[in-house]
Amino acid sequence: MGWKTASLIISNVTTVDAEKLLQELGFEQFKKIGDEPYDVAIYPKEQQIFVGIYHQHLVISSWQITDPSFSKELSKYEQVLTALFPASEICTMQLHSVVNHWGYAIIKNGEKMRVRCGNADEGTIIDFGEPLQEELALLSKSKLEGGKRMYYLDDKEPYEEHQVGENFVAEIYKRYTGVNLFKDDAIFEFNLVGFETPKPGSVKTPLSTSTLITKKPWWKIW
Repeated sequence: MGWKTASLIISNVTTVDAEKLLQELGFEQFKKIGDEPYDVAIYPKEQQIFVGIYHQHLVISSWQITDPSFSKELSKYEQVLTALFPASEICTMQLHSVVNHWGYAIIKNGEKMRVRCGNADEGTIIDFGEPLQEELALLSKSKLEGGKRMYYLDDKEPYEEHQVGENFVAEIYKRYTGVNLFKDDAIFEFNLVGFETPKPGSVKTPLSTSTLITKKPWWKIW
């Protein structure tokens, strides 16, 4: 389908001061650029960062922030985000159709609970944690053949995992929005605030979150 994505979803965050958030993440220099709808912001340019609230979740689009997420350990950015939003799930998603790159990483209670990513050249690079409910329908259409997982979808042609990676990412997106990414027409109407950084930031010690965010009461967090 040709999707390209570098985005995070942080659950149950209802408002955010975008500039203070960037400072918390270590970006000492940045300038504001034009807002963009999510269908554009979901694939930012290298030094761009987009921030907004969608379906009562915080959305951040950035290659710099999402690139280090695909390991069992928390990246420096994820460490800051888990300190700022300790009751939230933090989900990183990436897609790049040119090389069939795909990946998602989910943090819950401050720990990585699921990480998967791969591409056409290297196959599946990491598969960590137990399968999520959102993965089961696709996994049920697969089987191991010669040590490689092959997928049999609606037609008889088998697909390698890198060929269905974007389908997994689209279903993980649904975990937070209730809609498959490829079917979410609202991304054309929902705008994010855009910023540009001259160089990657360095993470500093998180500040107090008391003035940064307003979260839902704990009893409304699912």
